[in-house]
Amino acid sequence: MRTAELKAQARIPDLGVRRGRGRPTHAFWLWPNVLSLDAPLVAVLWQLLFARCFRASPGIAAATLLVAAVWLIYSADRMLDAWRGAGKRPRHQFYRRHWRAVLPVWGAVFAAAAFLSWFALPPRLLDRGLWLLAAVALYFATVHVAPKWVCKGGKEALVAILFALGASAAAWSDIRNAPDLLAVILFSCLCWINCAAIEQWEGGPSRFRIGIAAACVGLAAVLFLHQRRPVLCGAELASALAFVLLDSRAFRMPPDLLRVLADAALLSPIFLLPVAGMRS
Repeated sequence: MRTAELKAQARIPDLGVRRGRGRPTHAFWLWPNVLSLDAPLVAVLWQLLFARCFRASPGIAAATLLVAAVWLIYSADRMLDAWRGAGKRPRHQFYRRHWRAVLPVWGAVFAAAAFLSWFALPPRLLDRGLWLLAAVALYFATVHVAPKWVCKGGKEALVAILFALGASAAAWSDIRNAPDLLAVILFSCLCWINCAAIEQWEGGPSRFRIGIAAACVGLAAVLFLHQRRPVLCGAELASALAFVLLDSRAFRMPPDLLRVLADAALLSPIFLLPVAGMRS
């Protein structure tokens, strides 16, 4: 951002946090982010969209496990950030204050997810899940145990790749051609833009231009997906344009609102799921 824009943003009140006599309270629209519920919603919507467009049949168990897995990863990531004093946004503050209450819930969800994975997932999906689990374990070891090994922007890139792989895992066997693969790659790019935008909007100036990157993803979707995968093209174009719009207004909005809207930009499958499958 330019210096003038950063100064303007610094004067914007934090609309998501209200401070009273005791601990700060959060606005209702910030709670899905604080509780790590927004990312699971995004993941399962894209899983459903990929599955319908690629004619895959992931089943209820796969969708349930994806929601649980994404919540486990995000909540664990934030708890670890809180324990090592990283992050000052409301989501980090929540886990810093309440990790003792969250930890038993986390353990129960992990146990339930492991049970469901073993007894309800088809072998091919279980194998993919185990490979992704190993990749997630490597991510945690790198980011939280040896953070010096991660270059600037590396964490956001890793999160984007893992998120896109997890959301599309149920449809891997049904990826038939280059446009199908490109659709997953472009979604990964959108996830990276989401993470990079949040880091930039919350952390200060950067040479990386969110709007330009998002416009390139949208243009690529139109050029290469509009004929073979029009529904996926529409979803990725809509999300890309949302990031372009947010970036153009970023200096006028508080960081917490931008954080919520950055995830809302990836909710485009809501509008296209009704026609997915009829026109893939």
